Amino acid sequence: MADDTLQAELVKQSVALAFTVGGKVAEYLWAKVTKRFRDDPVALEKAVRRLLEKNPDAARELRELIDAELPNDRAKPRIAVYSPHFVDRVATWQQLRGTTGTAVLSGPPGIGKTALAQHFAQHTGTSYPDGALLVDLADFRDGPGMPLGRNRIKAAVLVRLGVDLISASDEDLAAQYETVLASMRLLLVFDNAEGVEDLRGLVPPAPMSLVLALTAGPADDFVFEFAQHVPLGQLEPGSDRQLLEALCGTEVVRPDPEGAQELLAHCDRFPAVLVAAAHLVRRRAGLVAEPLRAVAAELRDGGSLGKVSQGFDEVFAGLPAESAELCRLLTVFPGPSFTPATAAAIAGRPEVLSELADLRAQVLLTTDPDGRLRLGNQARQAVQRAGDTSGTEDAFARLVDFYRDWAVQADVKPRLWLYERQLPPNAAKAVFPGQPVDWLAAELPTLRALARPAFERGLHVQLTQVCGALEIVGLHRGFHRELLEIEEQGALAAEAMQDHALLARILSQRARLFSLMGEFERAAPEFDRAEAALAKVAEPGSVVNRQLRASVSEFRGLFHREQGQFDASARWFGEALVISRGLGEPGRRGRGLHARMLANVLLLLRGGDVAEVRGLLTEAEECADRDRDLAQVRLVQAKLLIREGRPQQAVDLLHEAWRLANAAGSNQYDLEIAEALGDAEWRSARPEAARQHWLGVWQRYSAAGHPARGRVYGKLLYGVR
Repeated sequence: MADDTLQAELVKQSVALAFTVGGKVAEYLWAKVTKRFRDDPVALEKAVRRLLEKNPDAARELRELIDAELPNDRAKPRIAVYSPHFVDRVATWQQLRGTTGTAVLSGPPGIGKTALAQHFAQHTGTSYPDGALLVDLADFRDGPGMPLGRNRIKAAVLVRLGVDLISASDEDLAAQYETVLASMRLLLVFDNAEGVEDLRGLVPPAPMSLVLALTAGPADDFVFEFAQHVPLGQLEPGSDRQLLEALCGTEVVRPDPEGAQELLAHCDRFPAVLVAAAHLVRRRAGLVAEPLRAVAAELRDGGSLGKVSQGFDEVFAGLPAESAELCRLLTVFPGPSFTPATAAAIAGRPEVLSELADLRAQVLLTTDPDGRLRLGNQARQAVQRAGDTSGTEDAFARLVDFYRDWAVQADVKPRLWLYERQLPPNAAKAVFPGQPVDWLAAELPTLRALARPAFERGLHVQLTQVCGALEIVGLHRGFHRELLEIEEQGALAAEAMQDHALLARILSQRARLFSLMGEFERAAPEFDRAEAALAKVAEPGSVVNRQLRASVSEFRGLFHREQGQFDASARWFGEALVISRGLGEPGRRGRGLHARMLANVLLLLRGGDVAEVRGLLTEAEECADRDRDLAQVRLVQAKLLIREGRPQQAVDLLHEAWRLANAAGSNQYDLEIAEALGDAEWRSARPEAARQHWLGVWQRYSAAGHPARGRVYGKLLYGVR
């Protein structure tokens, strides 16, 4: 404020006080100004002005005296709380508590900015002893984007503070606004700020106060003017359920935890969505048996949430063109979460970080604790209501290509490959954050969701490529159920391509997974279908097709072994070994695998020939070029040592097997190794240690419903006979 304006304001206040109050101010004025001016206010004002010009310290002294004489028993303004149910926001609260200056709280409509300001004002009143005011700037403009009535705002603030207006002129009102607020400790909230220009002239020079601007618009311009920016996003996990219970009542939510979880999944931890959904639940309570599930089904089918849905529509419509396009294209992503690289592939552009930032600022896009991104359900619904689907089919094809490119690059160690491994020249370059197999395993939910729509769109080659690459997940990580769902669509794609060898491979892989899960009645027909496909292979005598025949026999041996049918298992493993031996160098690894598998099942046969087993294991070890293969050989060698009465040597080999398996990144043999360790401990006359190993194995088999649980339970009861 200019010096002359400040001086004029001080003079006007001093003159006014001279005629209305006594005490220190009156004495001060009378000591400096002769009483002959008492009946001449104009002359008195001139005298005070001359005094201030001659004595600069008088302005400071006069202000202190005025402050001391102003009445301080008036009611302090307070911000009313209209939303009693308030959860979470601990981090935001901590950022704001005890602060002064100006802070900008940003977030889309309905995210809870106003509710946060209300509750913050209620609980931090002692930090701002001069009161708290909330000014809705929307009430002082004629419509969105229209000029703001700043003088009306200043006048309203002064009136709320109990200050009489001296003048309605722009200069006088501005001077009085700044002078009155300068020395206060006040919480001043400006809601619905459209941009930084709205705050021009409204932020007073009040170092002890906190001015909080709430905005639903882009916060970029605020950041340059006011460094303290607090973006408000979705609620923390768990807080959404807390709010739902508060809104609906625990008697509605707790009896149906699955329905509550389903509903919460559609609400994106977004406060306004939760409030609107809870309203629907209350309306349906007593009319339907499961109101939570009923509302969840409505939202899943695109049901409207009234003003809340309208708010999302407006946010989507207000996005920059490229950000809106990306939001539209991201709706083709069917999985739970994705990475920026996935988003770029969907968009068909190398860089989309700016657009992702726009979407996240409006909470249309959120970040999971693991750093992956998630497009909200209400964002998807807003896109659907807009009705523009342009570019989505091409985006879906790019998405499938992206996952195909990465999946094929994850499957690098040579083995029997029946799928097309040649990638196009423009294939996405995969950069895996860790083990490639772990990336494949992490993406299984997305790949499972992609499989059916990929088949329906005729993307058969890409789908079979993904299925082929995923075989390594089953070998090293498990996830059998998820793989089966994907392979079901892969088999349909191979059948549509009339690729009989590839179809036989996928079907036999499905049979293998069913066998490992103990679902033998589902495995058997898959083997029959695989045999039918093998019969149609054009060149059954080729090296690749003979390897395929050996692998199907191997899987059949596994099928019988898991059921305890060791004689049949030995026959199938023996057939696979004969084929592999006849292939020469191309069958070398298969020969090692099949020799080890046959040795293992012969040990399980009571009358197994130890010499034959030892010879098979020697053959297997000679062909074991990988840590994983050698770990399996060591496991069976340890079983042989246990049978021969050398349990301590067996324990040493089992520890080596565990180390080799871990080095290979494979956890598929943990149970078999643990069971063998129990056997070795039993033979070493340490029954308690043995039962500790067996108990863990039995618990995991029981949880999976695997038939091997009966065998291990027998060991828990009776030991190794």
